[in-house]
Amino acid sequence: MKSPVSKLNAQVEALCARNEAHLILRTVDRPHFDLCWPWQYLNQGSIYHVKDSKGQCPLAGSGAEPQKKNTMNFNGYTPQTLTPVLIAIAIIVAILYLIRVRRRRVEMPYIGLWRDVMIKSSYRRWHDWLRRFISFLLWMIVAALIAVALMDPREEEDDTAKRHAVLIIDSSASMMSHEKDSDCGTRFECAIKDARELIDNMQAGDRAVIIQSGGIVSAVSGPFNADKSLLDRTLRDLQPTATSTEIDKAIALANNLLRDKDNAEIYLFTDGQFENPEELSNQIPRSTAFEQRTFGAPNGNLYIEAFNVRRYISNRLAFEVFFKVHNGFENPVTAKLRILSLGDNEQTLDTSREHEVLSEKTLTIASGSSELRLYENLTLGSSRMAAVVEIESSDLTDTLPADNIAYARIPDYAKPNILCITPGNLFLEAALLLNENYRVSFVKPDDASIRNAEGQIALPKLAAANDIVILDNSYNNLQNIDTADWHGRAIFINPEAADSPFKQSQVAAPVIERVNGKHQVARWLALKNLNISRANVFSGIRNDDMVMRAIEGPLMATKRTENQRLLAIGFSLVESDLIFRVGLPVLFINAIDWLMDENSEPTRGFATGTSFHVEVPAGISSVDVTLPDKSILRKLPVYDGAVTIYGGQAGFYEVTPNIAVPRNLEFAANFVNPAESNLARPIAEIHGREYMKTTLAETPEEPDQSWIVRLLSALPSSSQYLWVLALLIALGLIAVEWLTYHRRWTV
Repeated sequence: MKSPVSKLNAQVEALCARNEAHLILRTVDRPHFDLCWPWQYLNQGSIYHVKDSKGQCPLAGSGAEPQKKNTMNFNGYTPQTLTPVLIAIAIIVAILYLIRVRRRRVEMPYIGLWRDVMIKSSYRRWHDWLRRFISFLLWMIVAALIAVALMDPREEEDDTAKRHAVLIIDSSASMMSHEKDSDCGTRFECAIKDARELIDNMQAGDRAVIIQSGGIVSAVSGPFNADKSLLDRTLRDLQPTATSTEIDKAIALANNLLRDKDNAEIYLFTDGQFENPEELSNQIPRSTAFEQRTFGAPNGNLYIEAFNVRRYISNRLAFEVFFKVHNGFENPVTAKLRILSLGDNEQTLDTSREHEVLSEKTLTIASGSSELRLYENLTLGSSRMAAVVEIESSDLTDTLPADNIAYARIPDYAKPNILCITPGNLFLEAALLLNENYRVSFVKPDDASIRNAEGQIALPKLAAANDIVILDNSYNNLQNIDTADWHGRAIFINPEAADSPFKQSQVAAPVIERVNGKHQVARWLALKNLNISRANVFSGIRNDDMVMRAIEGPLMATKRTENQRLLAIGFSLVESDLIFRVGLPVLFINAIDWLMDENSEPTRGFATGTSFHVEVPAGISSVDVTLPDKSILRKLPVYDGAVTIYGGQAGFYEVTPNIAVPRNLEFAANFVNPAESNLARPIAEIHGREYMKTTLAETPEEPDQSWIVRLLSALPSSSQYLWVLALLIALGLIAVEWLTYHRRWTV
């Protein structure tokens, strides 16, 4: 049976085959797509929707034939929206003109002097009506012209266009490199400047579309368009991202856009920092003209390879910092390494502010080698820190500063309150008291304070009052537990059948078959030779929840629901040799970390250019995500206890759930991509198989133009629209009305 994603993929590919859609869903984890217009891709977490330009979803319909394209596209308000408004304005203006003008009263000593004047003026009344009617028509024309300007009519697409060009802009991290002898700044800025000059050379009949090739490939300018100002604005809005380039997907998207188009052309603006140019050259069709415009030259670079922080297993209140820097120059480099403490509200390093320096060292790094440093117990002012590396050699210049900064966040940790109900298991007590980060209290099973009115151990009450409750039935004297409708975290040791969270059956001398090393509870444990006299095996356990399994069935398993998180150990500790092994305290360290959502592994920093799958507490349906540039993604959905975020920026991300929680989730993402930071490799060149005689860079013969086109051509390039002409005419009519009014011709 096909999954929903497979069904959606098959439907979209079927529509693509009939030229009804141009979107191919690659994978769910890596949001790289071939996207063509008029379709739009909406990213909402890990769920993807396909919609057309009118917001409709034909995948949910009956598969009707697509509508023909209109010859005119309204980029502003639609005529249906403005027609009622225009009618209302006409009625209001008509009422104002029908209202009789109230003349000013002037007291005169003798009316006989004015009798002849009043009689003569009455013969000219029809002139007044004519002037007022002309003035009324004038204002109706003004209102109509303003309505045309608000609708912003533009030609949607010309099937007889002379040329169709696709401009691929490489926005990967290496494009942020500064060039010494360049007058335009970074490689990306030089590429944008060159692309804008190419757009300015477009003639009537030329159509172009802009593709951004970064971590996500997309047609950012919409469909093929002759609108120079729209294309120019799109180029101005583009920014390089801390991701790798995807030239192969960009070329595939360009080929998809140029399908069945006449005089197809592809222009690639890049620095040539990509692999497999021969394979990419084979992707260029023979009928498509191709040109690669390369910016920048190979040079050395000093960059951070890794920056991370983790807490110690034995003492979760202490931590160490891992830092690694690489020298990509041909000569040794003297560099200064600094670790700075950032403020709690700083998403990225603000170089204009002074920061507390936690550590500072000067190192000499050999050519092509990496330097590793470990820092222990740094004194922190906040949980956020940044690592900065700077070249001190006067004869070298680091042209890519984006990879000289990395971020890390100290994982939060609070001492959990643990209630252990045990008759006096000294082995268990010693394993728990060995860790000074736990607040542990022990209570006997017959203590009246833990019992309810029915004499049962009140697990719902105890779980609500403590972070973790441990129910130790190692001596088979812990019975009659109230396990109905409890919320919280618990560990069941050798549970009775009536109190067990799983169905179970008893076996003698079980033989350990497998330990699930991928489970956090089983980390660093070697228990395959564990000896157990008798145990309870569980049933109905998923493979992901199984910690340890005997031949007869699971012996240790976990369970996680919206309100519960528990570990069940199916044997008595004192009826096994686990109590004589160092694995006993490690087992409970892992178990408590898992119950408290703490990871015993180093807190791995996310790498930009990938999708982050961030786990969130149970019961949360959507979250808001604050990006490093402080923009906010609203109401991202949560699926299977995690939210998917695409990371295109380096810095700190903050996840805010839609319900009240003790604290927001925070994590750091870094640009650590050796392929992008290695600026010394040779420039890759893509060659098209066949070039056309005419390209967009050449100026064709000027076609015959109508007087409207010539009039619009006289305006600046940012004002060559019909709505601009409508507004100019409206302003001219208002000026005429103003002149005639003040000359007393219309009153």
